[in-house]
Amino acid sequence: METRTLILTLPALAGMWSASCVAAQHDYAYTTNVRLSDGRALQCAVNEVLPADTPAMVLSTREQTEADVLATQRLRLLAGPHSDYPTPYTAPIVRCRNAG
Repeated sequence: METRTLILTLPALAGMWSASCVAAQHDYAYTTNVRLSDGRALQCAVNEVLPADTPAMVLSTREQTEADVLATQRLRLLAGPHSDYPTPYTAPIVRCRNAG
């Protein structure tokens, strides 16, 4: 009887372990689409690398600042008003390319 309970418990434990590993993925690394005020659509990688086939764009300082603010909105919501510095939440790396 104890062996049968153990056999039934092991798959449940394995399922919980695999679910916790999936949930442990970092929420501070993502890709998002943003639209600048001039109408240009960009795909920005936050704390991730862009695919090697498309290099990052050269943007003006104003465009880069606008893209950074729009792309990191999710991080500001996750980190809240108080967070240690530097962390991936408070000092993100943003790389953008044309979204199309």
